[in-house]
Amino acid sequence: MTQTPAASPERDQIKADTEPLRPISERLTAPPRIAAPVALHGLTWRELRHSDLTALLEFERAVDEADDPDASTDAEDLEERFDTPGFTPATDTIIALTPGGAIVAYGEAYLEASGEGIVTAHINGRVHPEWRRKGLGTQLLRWQAQRGTQQLAASPLQLPAMMSTLVGEHAAGQRALFEAEGFRPARWWIEMERDLEEAVPAPALAPGLRVEPFTSQWSGQARLAINESFRDHWGSQPTSHDEWDDAKQADDFRASWSAVAIATHADGTEEVVGAITVEGDEDEWESYGYRFGNVDELGVTRAWRGRGIASALLSSAMRAMRADGVERATLDVDSDSPTGANALYAKLGFAETGRSVTYAKTF
Repeated sequence: MTQTPAASPERDQIKADTEPLRPISERLTAPPRIAAPVALHGLTWRELRHSDLTALLEFERAVDEADDPDASTDAEDLEERFDTPGFTPATDTIIALTPGGAIVAYGEAYLEASGEGIVTAHINGRVHPEWRRKGLGTQLLRWQAQRGTQQLAASPLQLPAMMSTLVGEHAAGQRALFEAEGFRPARWWIEMERDLEEAVPAPALAPGLRVEPFTSQWSGQARLAINESFRDHWGSQPTSHDEWDDAKQADDFRASWSAVAIATHADGTEEVVGAITVEGDEDEWESYGYRFGNVDELGVTRAWRGRGIASALLSSAMRAMRADGVERATLDVDSDSPTGANALYAKLGFAETGRSVTYAKTF
């Protein structure tokens, strides 16, 4: 008689890793309806409406002044957020209003547009500094978690699922709240900055490789190169054609500071094997008191890594910014980047200025 092997945690884990996941819609149960938070302190809870954007701007500025005085939120930012494709304020937002119509809390939950490696529901929420420690943050987060669960549970994809939010390293109250509600630190991000008054190196590339300014000629290939280069990065999702075009048509995108790396093959064909995209927001310059360019994306396709291409792209972008009178370059990097990007940035003169952490629940 054949004896059946006893079950073990190791064997169960191997099975879980090798068997395909069931659809998210079968793994998650979501509430059919979400009850509004309890109406404490005379507040009214409801969804955000377009007519609320003026009050929301006043609220955002009050929160920025308390939490991040250098931040700059304007009416255009809120209009863009309200009209984001796939984001439905009527179902994906909630606000707390005083009897006088002032917003004192805001929360949102939205599903990431694409889902190839993982499906993610992002939750963002803020409470007015004068209304903190009154239980609003807990109510807000519980509403967001239920809405995020609804969004994930509607997905038929057979992929891992995650609900996440980004919190500043020193925001002890927010971090304690997320941990109390079952969220756990999943990833740390390092904010870095470089003074462009210091000399910028011009690293040489091997024959057959060159760096050129970003133009519409190379834009489509640059999107594909960025998508491929980030395919092995934590939580990364490919950028769709429409998302890419929208971002590159935005007012803060700086094509003249961005660049592509091109490889010329033996048969004369050319291929974009890396790209860097940079943003510059004049409203933020006024708020911060200096001109800076922020590196939004920097990637090299996996087959072309280890050849100095990332250094050449970043140096090209910094020289272009410096030529336009930009004083500093900024970027964010995954503290566990699989490409060792942290060391690259430090070598090129970037220094750490802060940290933030992604809190998440996985399903």
